[in-house]
Amino acid sequence: MLSTLPAELLFSIASYLDSHTDIRRLASCCRALYPVLLPKVFTSIDLIEHRNGHLSHLVHTLAFNPELAQEVRTFRVAVARQPTSGVRYEQEVILPVLKSTLGPNDNLSGWDLQLKSGENNDEWTVLLLALMPNLEDLVLQVDGFSNYTLEWMARIAEKESSGLSKLRHFALVCSDVDGGLSSSHFLPILRLPSLRSFCGDMICDAGTSDEEYVEDQEFHAASYVPDNIRYSNITHIHLKSSCSRRGFADLIGAPKSLESFIFEHSDNPHSADDEGMYASRYYPPLQRHQETLQTLTLTDDCTNEYATYQSHDYDYVGSFAGFSALKELRLQISHILDWDRGWSSMGNTSRNRFSDVLPLTLESLILDDLESEHTTELTKEFKDLLSGGKCRYPNLTYLEVKGNWMHVQQSTEESNAKPRPIPAMLEKFADFKMELEFLCSAAGVGFRLRDLHLEDIIERNCLFGF
Repeated sequence: MLSTLPAELLFSIASYLDSHTDIRRLASCCRALYPVLLPKVFTSIDLIEHRNGHLSHLVHTLAFNPELAQEVRTFRVAVARQPTSGVRYEQEVILPVLKSTLGPNDNLSGWDLQLKSGENNDEWTVLLLALMPNLEDLVLQVDGFSNYTLEWMARIAEKESSGLSKLRHFALVCSDVDGGLSSSHFLPILRLPSLRSFCGDMICDAGTSDEEYVEDQEFHAASYVPDNIRYSNITHIHLKSSCSRRGFADLIGAPKSLESFIFEHSDNPHSADDEGMYASRYYPPLQRHQETLQTLTLTDDCTNEYATYQSHDYDYVGSFAGFSALKELRLQISHILDWDRGWSSMGNTSRNRFSDVLPLTLESLILDDLESEHTTELTKEFKDLLSGGKCRYPNLTYLEVKGNWMHVQQSTEESNAKPRPIPAMLEKFADFKMELEFLCSAAGVGFRLRDLHLEDIIERNCLFGF
């Protein structure tokens, strides 16, 4: 009988169940299992796909059972305007939670009406967060109608209240927000003392009006100092499909000691024209963390997968030779060196060397957006970098270069074939690959040359069962 097993074995068995519903059903099998397994149902709660009614019922459950509320460690929720039925509202339960959650200036009756209406789950989300004292990992998926949750989180962070006192990881997904979300909405939240990592999807700080565009263009990143600096215990920042003409100076300046900054740029959704990354504007604020930064990525999100269109903005970022803790570096090839393009783009040269920009602590180097005009100069740079083994960079263990269209362009008949044949690599890239494989092998460095177009062909063949 399951009921006779020790609690440790029951937890081990339940860990193989992916569905909270299955765990709840197992817990309901008998009275002996229920008190042992039920708390596990509440350890991780995912309400991304659920509507307001589910949130309201969960608020009542946690308010009635604080011991279950204390079990919640991970919470995922979509904060949106989602008119729905089935909202549960028991005033004798909700009013005490409201009074303990809201500040003295909040309109209690206004919140009361919003909670009953079932038109928005923003207010219900606030109550849920207030009832989770041990929450460690929070994912908010927001849309343009949401503001209560972020405002409440900012308020308790600035007042240093007891709310969210154990939150360590905060992710903000703005995929349903028209034009993304400005960093001003969450910068105050970074004051939460336990918070260590922030992940943002579609964070856009670029101005929308002509005046803001001109102001952003004239921004002097090197001389700018944020009003608030080094106030956050955040150590890891990851921005996906985001953009800022000012290089997110306020966000990068917030941490006391930043260890990881990963930025995947996407074009400004407010601009009709494609824009570059403004990569060099990220360098001055990053310099403040040159003694602690261990992982750095500055790239375009299109370099993560095959795309037929690519833009190459030649914008030298700056030297990372003085970054004494940097181990992992990923940049676009057009940004890592100070390229002198001359009159022709077919034979680019550089005004500096890899040895001028790479730190001695480097362990992994990934370069994105390889084009044919880069190969000659890069071969020369890697010869200088790797000749003589690892004497100059003793910790370097991995080198990766990737791009699109390194293989022969296929005909319509070939591209429509199933399975699609793998094209031969163009001679210039084949020579580049062979040269780097030899240099890296001699130096004891792992090397990988990736063609995202080729990887896309292989992936599509797999989808068709080939």
